[in-house]
Amino acid sequence: MLIKFESKKAAPFVMQSQIAEQILTMAGHGGRVEGSISGVAISEAIARLEKSLAEQPAIPNASTDEEEQESISLDARVAPLSEMLRHALQIDSYVMWRPE
Repeated sequence: MLIKFESKKAAPFVMQSQIAEQILTMAGHGGRVEGSISGVAISEAIARLEKSLAEQPAIPNASTDEEEQESISLDARVAPLSEMLRHALQIDSYVMWRPE
């Protein structure tokens, strides 16, 4: 399943539900496949995401075998939601998500 994230004046994006759930849990909003964040909760979600990322253990270098699938860092996976949250905070808007 995919989860679609949307906000005013921002491009929507989708994530696999497993990754979205992990990131939403880091932001303090896990356990729901549909929801929204607005107001003060946006600032809190950004702070929780930053704290969770800072607490992640360093990942050792993976094998350089070309046949192995390249892994995507958690920082890279969090970036779209983090940017959307920051934008929503600037324009006093919201971020919502739902199954796609």
